[in-house]
Amino acid sequence: MKILLGVDFSRDSKTAIRFLSGIQFPANSELFLVHVKSGYEALQIGHSREVEKSLNTLYKKAIDRSRRNLEQIKDKLGNARLDVRTMMKEGNAGKEILSVLDQEHIDLAVLGTRGLSGIQRFLLGSVSEWILQDAPCPVLVVRGSSHWIHRRIRVLFTTDGSTEAQAALKFLNALRFPAESEIIVFHVVEGTDYRIVQDDFRELKVDSFGQVDLAKVSQDIQSRKEIAGRALVKEAKRGLINRHSNADHISTGHAAEEILKAARRFKTNLIVMGSRGLTGIKQKFLESVSTRVARHAPCSVLVARQLPKNARIGL
Repeated sequence: MKILLGVDFSRDSKTAIRFLSGIQFPANSELFLVHVKSGYEALQIGHSREVEKSLNTLYKKAIDRSRRNLEQIKDKLGNARLDVRTMMKEGNAGKEILSVLDQEHIDLAVLGTRGLSGIQRFLLGSVSEWILQDAPCPVLVVRGSSHWIHRRIRVLFTTDGSTEAQAALKFLNALRFPAESEIIVFHVVEGTDYRIVQDDFRELKVDSFGQVDLAKVSQDIQSRKEIAGRALVKEAKRGLINRHSNADHISTGHAAEEILKAARRFKTNLIVMGSRGLTGIKQKFLESVSTRVARHAPCSVLVARQLPKNARIGL
């Protein structure tokens, strides 16, 4: 497996480092530690020669300090199962990380939560959300405390039966958590409205007044969804190959809201889910389920996409 860890030496970045140190990846995995510095050229505009010289000196010192820090992280994370490489980039963080993901055919991108707040966050988003939306591979956004990492991890695995959810399950099976960890398989049955799918239309019964009991139809459709949801959960539990304690739970409502509620209720450390979202112009105005969960979750979130054929995540 090829893993990219975006490093900015922030608190969340350090939490991501500790998170990775507590998970056992498949043998011969490669870890790319990537640090991006803002372009130096922007600092040179409109300054005297002496000021530019001072800025150049400070910039070189910052580069050297970053390299030393990357080497320290490399020494900490390197082991027989994980080959660690460091990369220094200059420019826009999101753009440079996406470039490395493509060039190195990365299987998993790992980032700390770092971004904007208020109206800037609404309009621009953060680097982690940019990567989450545009990365060609699964993305793990690490958030929260790390004191639990080496003892146990409580995982909330959400499934909807999609190919992305299956990819998330495959990724979950490729990871090894501490012995006392727990995996909760979770499914959300989204509410039914009065729009009737074609398969149910043939079964509608009209009373003597030529009317249809839409409330009864809605109840029947919802019942079918719940039965299908239980089947999905059962199938996902069979697909887990680990020996951890595995529980399950089904909820009804809006997918993102129910996942967030479950994460708080079960005090999970990690949510694993497939990507569900929109494309084109709608994506600019509406959040996908995975984006909303990653933004508001009280814990770390791993969002998986349908894996490319050349993905190397096997054990």
